[in-house]
Amino acid sequence: MLASSGVSATPFRRATCTPNAQGAGVSIESLVSGLEWGVENTPQIGDVLIGESFRGLAAPDFHVQQNGQVPTSFTIRDVDNNNLAVTTVGNELVFETASNSGNEAAQLFDIACQTCGTNTTPGNSAGSSCTISPHSNDSLCVAVGATAQDALKVVNCDGSNEQLFNIVF
Repeated sequence: MLASSGVSATPFRRATCTPNAQGAGVSIESLVSGLEWGVENTPQIGDVLIGESFRGLAAPDFHVQQNGQVPTSFTIRDVDNNNLAVTTVGNELVFETASNSGNEAAQLFDIACQTCGTNTTPGNSAGSSCTISPHSNDSLCVAVGATAQDALKVVNCDGSNEQLFNIVF
């Protein structure tokens, strides 16, 4: 008897991991452009996130926290004010009052990275080459604009470098 070999029609998918920032503050940096998630001044309710932070590139801006549910999703909160959560509003990301339950759909994100690390020494990555999607729609991805002043946008995922981020301690 001959053993048969199967052929799969499923397209090849690269392995992914979910980052664990271990409660540490992190920056969310564009993979290639030198831009990062942030705002121009001390964050307030209603501030639209742009491609630079008033804190500077080396300083952490966010707590990226697992929400404790299955499947895993994340809330992204200001590092100095956990009452401010990144929220999907239309096709932009805006700081809004954080949900007490941690389950507000517009404040939940799916994060898939190509590599993940656990060394919390500043400069190391919790996740590299990560896509960040609203939990309610994984066909959408966050993308950085062409300049630091451009608002971050929620757009159709296309795998472009503008949609890839490093989560850095």
